[in-house]
Amino acid sequence: MKRQTTLLRWGASLTVAASMLVASRADASAIDLGISGGFVKRSLAETDYKTGFTWQLNGDLAFFPMLMMGPYIAFSSSTPDLDGASSIAFRTIGARIKLKIPLPGPVQPFGVAGAGWAHGDFPDQRVQICVDGVCGSRSLPSATANFAEFLVGGGLIWTPAAPLAVTAEFNWRPTTGYTNDTYEKQIQSGQTSAPDPSRNGVAWVGLLGVGLSF
Repeated sequence: MKRQTTLLRWGASLTVAASMLVASRADASAIDLGISGGFVKRSLAETDYKTGFTWQLNGDLAFFPMLMMGPYIAFSSSTPDLDGASSIAFRTIGARIKLKIPLPGPVQPFGVAGAGWAHGDFPDQRVQICVDGVCGSRSLPSATANFAEFLVGGGLIWTPAAPLAVTAEFNWRPTTGYTNDTYEKQIQSGQTSAPDPSRNGVAWVGLLGVGLSF
């Protein structure tokens, strides 16, 4: 009898919690549109990059209570932390899932996870590269690179006066599958002494933005 009473209490508590969650959904947004800008700190091809600027466009549509999905497009510019290196432009297009926690009040936390395709444009440059303590000047030809990007992070969305929203977000974005056909062909033919490109990397991204939440 005591066990049944405990189960009934748990069941009643879960029912109340579910009812409150459904009720809070009435105040949740169905569409989020935003533009944001901030910093990116990248590592790619076993090379660290200086902190650069990035900006992003994203749109999220609610499919289930608290759960939203949508595309994102990001643009960034970073410079390898090498003497003589030039700035490199990156573009990313992908899709993400956003889980919003419907807390009372104008501020709501959220988590994001997704994946995308990234493209980088590398200009002609001559840089200082050190291998096993031996440094030398290397010529790197112009090339393009493509790799897969994964996204995990979270943030806060503040709605001071609906539908206007202000967001703060931080992401960890590991990358893999890095390919640079131009470099690899020239390495194989002996036309350049550049090191073989790595297959992995990572980017840390912080964003502040504004948008509309309907």
